[in-house]
Amino acid sequence: MASLLALVLLWVLIFIFFLIFITIFLKIGLGFVDSDNREFGQVFATALVCTVIMWLLIFFLPNTFLWLVVAVLIGLLICWAIIAARHNIGFGSAILVTIIAVIAAVIIIIILILVISALIGVVLWVF
Repeated sequence: MASLLALVLLWVLIFIFFLIFITIFLKIGLGFVDSDNREFGQVFATALVCTVIMWLLIFFLPNTFLWLVVAVLIGLLICWAIIAARHNIGFGSAILVTIIAVIAAVIIIIILILVISALIGVVLWVF
């Protein structure tokens, strides 16, 4: 019972992390295009809907790599349509927002990896 509770808590924490992560980088991406509803709450609502759709598609389709790819592609198409509708931009701009968000996320992740690696290296060198 305790392991099931821990597993559910882990999934909830992962969901919240992805939701915050997607919200931050979607807001960054929307800053590069001429869009409406760029407030954090509006972007959070968009990210919440997209995250729920992606997770439902991934969890309810069969567990094979092909179906995972299909779920992600269908989820992206639906999310692009939601982003385009909620923020009054075209479908192409929604794709551009996603690309900018992914590039920003990759840059931040690389910087974090480099900083953490340097800190670990300093700690190991000192001790």
